[in-house]
Amino acid sequence: MSSTTKQKIINNFRKGYTPIELSPKADLTSIYKNLFKPLVIRKDFNFLFELFDSNEILLRAWSFLGLHHILEENSVYQEERIEKIQEIILEVLKDEREISYYGGTVELRTSLREHHVRRICELDTKFNLKPALEYCLSFEKVTDSVVSDLIENVIPKSLDQIVESLILRIAINTSIRDFHLKDQMVKSFENLSKEREVKNLDDITLLFKTYLTQIKENRITDQDFIKNVKTLQESIFRVGAILGLALEEETLEFVNSLKYPYSSLDLIAKRYKTNSKFISTILIKLKESNNPNFIAEVLKAILVLKEKIDNWKGIIIDNVKKFHIVDSFLIENMQESNLINPELILNLFNEGKQWSLEFIREFFNENPNLLEDWQKVKQEFVKILERPLEEKNEMFLDKKEMIIKLIIDLQEKELVTYCLKNFKMFNDNKLKKLAVFPVLKFGEDKILQEMKEEMKKDIDMAKFVLNFIDDLNRNDWKFFY
Repeated sequence: MSSTTKQKIINNFRKGYTPIELSPKADLTSIYKNLFKPLVIRKDFNFLFELFDSNEILLRAWSFLGLHHILEENSVYQEERIEKIQEIILEVLKDEREISYYGGTVELRTSLREHHVRRICELDTKFNLKPALEYCLSFEKVTDSVVSDLIENVIPKSLDQIVESLILRIAINTSIRDFHLKDQMVKSFENLSKEREVKNLDDITLLFKTYLTQIKENRITDQDFIKNVKTLQESIFRVGAILGLALEEETLEFVNSLKYPYSSLDLIAKRYKTNSKFISTILIKLKESNNPNFIAEVLKAILVLKEKIDNWKGIIIDNVKKFHIVDSFLIENMQESNLINPELILNLFNEGKQWSLEFIREFFNENPNLLEDWQKVKQEFVKILERPLEEKNEMFLDKKEMIIKLIIDLQEKELVTYCLKNFKMFNDNKLKKLAVFPVLKFGEDKILQEMKEEMKKDIDMAKFVLNFIDDLNRNDWKFFY
C-alpha cells in the first residue's frame, strides 16, 4: 500500500468511528464499507498496527476493531505477531480516553477500554490471557465493568496458581451497591471450578455471605437494582451448591421464599439431598404453587431427591398431567428415571389434548430411536394416519397433525406414504402443506412418482403443490410448522 493511500485512509478514519457497517451517518457507512472492510479482508496487520501505534484515539478504535474481526477466524499466527497483539490488548485495557459512536440512531460516549473489552474477552486465550492477567494483577482501584468482564470471562482460564486469590481480591473490592458486578464475580468462581479445583472455600463462603448481608442492608426499591439483586442471589446459591459451600441456612431461607421458576433448584437439591428441612421445603413449595413453570422446576428437584420421597413417581406423573407441563429438561430427567414408557405415552395420546400431544412430540424428539423400538406406539400412530378424515373431530385432527410433525422432525421415511394419503384427505391448506412437505423433502422416488401421477389427474392438486414448491424455493426450503 502506498503512503498516499495510507494517508487517505487515515484522514478518513479521523472523521469518526463506527463499529457497524450501517451507521446513521452516510459518510461513516462509506468509510466502513470502502476503507475498513478491505483492510480486514486483506488481513493487513501491519497497517492496523501502524494505526494503533499512532496513539490517536479514533485510529486506535478502528485498529482494534479490525484486529478483532481478523482474529475471530482463530488462525495461527507467528509468535512475534501474537506478542504484538498482546501488547495492543494491554494498551487498550489501559486507555481511558473517550470515544463517541452511534449505536443504532443514538450517539454513545464511552472509553476505549469499555468499548472494546467485550471483543477482548471473545478472543482466543493465546491472545487475551496474558495481557488480561497482567492488567488485573496491577489493578488497584474499585472494581469496574472492564475488570469484572475480564475476571468472569478470561481470568478463570489461566493455569496460574495466583488466579483464585486474584479473583477473591477483585471480588472483595466491588462497590457495595454494584450488584451486577458482584454477580460477575460469583460467576467467575463457577467458571474457575470448570477449569480446576477451587481451594479457598472458606474465604469464598465469607465473601458470598457478605454479598447477601449487603443485599439485606440495602433497601432496594429501584427496579433495575431489584433485577440485579435477584440475579445475584440466584447465582450465589447456584455456585454455592456447585462448590459445596457452607450456606445451608441462607439457602433454605432462599428456597423457602421462592415463588418463581428457578432453573438451578435441581442443582441445589444435589447439594442438600440428605437435608430433611430442604426436602420438606420442596414438598411444601409443590403444594403451595399453581405456576406450571415453577412446578416444573420443583419436579426436577424431586427427581434428584426421589430416594428420600415416598410415591415420587406418582407425584411427578400426577403433577405433569395436572399442570400440563411440557418441559424438555424435565422430560429428559423423567426418562432417565424410567418414568416414561409406552403405556404412559399411549395414555397421553388417547387423552389427545394439545399439551399431551406436545409432550409426546417433545419426548420422541429427545429420544428418536424409541419410536421404532416402541412398536405399540408406532402402530397406534399408523392407525390414526390411516383413518379417514373426521372434519368435526378436532382432537382427531390434532393427533394427525402431531404425528405428521413428528414424521418431519425425525425424517421417518417409511411413514411418508401416509403423509401423501393425508394430503389428499385434508381440506385445510395449513394441514395440506404440512402433509406434503415430507413427501417433497425426503420422500423416496416411488412416493414422489406416485404424487406426480396424482397431480396429472388433479389440476387443483398440481397447482397447490407447484405453488408450495415455489414458496419453499423462495425461503430456501425452510418450512415453519
